[in-house]
Amino acid sequence: MAKSANFYGLRKGSTKSHTYSVVDGKQITKDRVEGGKNPRTLSQMTQRCLMSTCSAAYSAMKSICNHSFEEKTAGMQCMREFCKQNYKQLRLAHESGNGFFGFNNYKQSGLVPGSYIISDGSLPEALVDAQVDSVDVTNKKVTLTLTTAANGTIGEVAADMGCRIFGDMCTVAVMYPKADGSYGFGAVRFTYKSGATVLDSFDVAVAGDAVFATPTFTSNTLKVEVRMAYGFATSATAAKVFMAAITSRKVNGNWLRSKAQFTVTTSAPAFAQAIVTYPIGQERFLNGGTNISDPSPIGGSTDTGGSGNTGGTTGGGGTNPGGGDYNEGD
Repeated sequence: MAKSANFYGLRKGSTKSHTYSVVDGKQITKDRVEGGKNPRTLSQMTQRCLMSTCSAAYSAMKSICNHSFEEKTAGMQCMREFCKQNYKQLRLAHESGNGFFGFNNYKQSGLVPGSYIISDGSLPEALVDAQVDSVDVTNKKVTLTLTTAANGTIGEVAADMGCRIFGDMCTVAVMYPKADGSYGFGAVRFTYKSGATVLDSFDVAVAGDAVFATPTFTSNTLKVEVRMAYGFATSATAAKVFMAAITSRKVNGNWLRSKAQFTVTTSAPAFAQAIVTYPIGQERFLNGGTNISDPSPIGGSTDTGGSGNTGGTTGGGGTNPGGGDYNEGD
């Protein structure tokens, strides 16, 4: 592989003998492969399963994860950091069977729940005492308890959320089971400002699947009711909704982040269930093999009975990443 830049500038595409691409503003030229075939070994399909799972997760959570890694440029660099950190965990989950991650079946799109790291940086982790109170399947709503302060003062609530100065942010991310069998992703952002009460001390905004968020503060407890854009699985319960909190602070024009990770302990499908849906050792019919068409994925349900509803922020070729944009000033 060689780097090249010619008189005509950077180029993409291919010729008879070379293919061209641009990575981080640099021209990459490769010899074109001819007569190659894919033997579809177990090792290759295992890697494909892990990468497809990781890519699908990033795609579903892009509204946050495309700019949630400190010192990484929004977009491609954050995607690489997300995949770098979570691929290691997916491989460990595959090798140990620890249940912290589910895996996507062959050609299955959508988010499968897992203990994904969705943010990383130098700020202390948010001390949100996060839990899911209830799920209203009919109205597509989930009620969350974000923090409980001893006396419920503005300063105590803000400190629990990781907000020390005006302009600090606490973003609560939610992973929830959808009616189509995959998981959805939404977020509620609280921006700390001057106010006489807890509720008017924060500006509230939503991203991802979250349509609106209604906060209340009673009995020293800050709660928020979040409505999602898509229907919940009929079996959705508080135990199947996961949360993680990210603190953000702007310093000298740069955004600092805290580390945030979902806590999932029993997710599905397990790797053994997912890998059998991949075409291992099969070759396409026109290449001399007997595999006429892709196998249909088995199973399908990604529902999980996980108990990780506390959503702690400590812990842990694919699809084309897509999704919305939720800019915090990058």
